[in-house]
Amino acid sequence: MRSITMADLEQKAQRLPNQFTLAIDESVTLAENNLSATVASGSLSQEQLVELLEPALRILTNHSNMKPHLDNGMNQNGIYYNSDYFRLYLAFEQFQRTFAILFPNEVMKVPETAGSADNDAGSATTAAATPAAERDKDRERNANMKAYRVWIEPLLTETNWAAFRRNIVVGERMMQLTKLVGQGVLLMTKELSGSKLHLTFTNSEWDEFINGLQSGRWDQTIEWENGQKKQLGDTKSLLVSELQLKFATHYWFYPDGSMVSSKERRLVIHASTVTNNSSSSNNMLLHRNSMDPSNLIHNHHQQQHQRLHTPH
Repeated sequence: MRSITMADLEQKAQRLPNQFTLAIDESVTLAENNLSATVASGSLSQEQLVELLEPALRILTNHSNMKPHLDNGMNQNGIYYNSDYFRLYLAFEQFQRTFAILFPNEVMKVPETAGSADNDAGSATTAAATPAAERDKDRERNANMKAYRVWIEPLLTETNWAAFRRNIVVGERMMQLTKLVGQGVLLMTKELSGSKLHLTFTNSEWDEFINGLQSGRWDQTIEWENGQKKQLGDTKSLLVSELQLKFATHYWFYPDGSMVSSKERRLVIHASTVTNNSSSSNNMLLHRNSMDPSNLIHNHHQQQHQRLHTPH
């Protein structure tokens, strides 16, 4: 993740089709409030509950039954792109929410996923609590998947239950990475494929990795250049801050999931460079390639919250 450059990511982005999007059909999500109110009234029959679950179930199984891509030469059996796993997990989360609204007595509430809690993963308290918390999370997740299985498995025409569960695990890990460093990582299918994410880590190893990344534990494994820590600023994780300089979502995708154009991306980076020029005494940074993410260091924390308002 550290070795890939902005230029590499730019090339990958330009290969995507014009209408590419990370979005899924969210009509179910948009109707969740009304759905909750309807269910709370207690007037629905079992048949009506089943009918209300159908849209979320259909969206999920449509993504689950998508065939792997065969036109990339990376694997003779085909592969799924990182964005495929990401959309699958979006659909799964949508299904989970709908199922919990319609059938609250059939599910258990799963604790916060690894990487989402704001804690010091290096503390003795956290280290002691993590194994028990992870066991609880796995147990509750397995119980919920058992409840989902009777609905989902009969509709899996291009895959099977074991493969479905494996893909959901990969999708969750992709989602956690994007929340931590940005959706630019979804462009790295070749370098950071779903199979690598799945085969490299057990569940407990992945939780240790993602929590360590968030907390800054892995910063000490890197030999930072002189002044680099100062440039990255006062941050919990230097590595996360460094990775966000190139993977940050607002460089690559709009909030609606559509792609940011190359022209607009260069404008954002140029604006960052100009701001850096006026606020920093270290002018050497300004002579680097405009696509070099190090140009964004001094004003990164302001830029990561900036929304692009240019019409699509």
